[in-house]
Amino acid sequence: MINLQKKRNSQRGFTLIEMLVVIFVVGVGLVGALSFFNINLNNQFEVKNELIAAGLAQEGVELVKNIRDYNLLNPPKAWDFNLGNGGSSCTAIDFNSLSSHQCSNTGSAICTDANLRYYQCASGNTVFSRTTTISALNADGSRTATCTVSWNGRTTTAKDVLYKNSF
Repeated sequence: MINLQKKRNSQRGFTLIEMLVVIFVVGVGLVGALSFFNINLNNQFEVKNELIAAGLAQEGVELVKNIRDYNLLNPPKAWDFNLGNGGSSCTAIDFNSLSSHQCSNTGSAICTDANLRYYQCASGNTVFSRTTTISALNADGSRTATCTVSWNGRTTTAKDVLYKNSF
């Protein structure tokens, strides 16, 4: 009979202190996992903005090259016609520039239209702004197109060299 009593006493269960320790350990693990997911979610939005900005910067340089190529295919225009004088800013260059073949300075903010296409506007509905600068004519007859996209205190830049003498 004594052996049965000892067995029952050893199978009573967990004490209050043991339960508090388990709850603490599980709580610390859950807080760590949740903070990991929260940080990961914030980084995802920042990376998305970085990719959009890189695409907008590359698009700005490509549009300058499109204007240059249009000028070359339609003589007697000079290759840098509608690209302004050296050191000019070309803030309003977007998909509309494909039909007008020029850039202007009507605004550097970036907006989206109903089809979710990005375009230049005076006051944007996105966090992005873009400015494209064409450098002064160098001694070798080249100019550099530099497009800078800014958002939330950050910037990204794309740059390409435009050569007069290579055409």
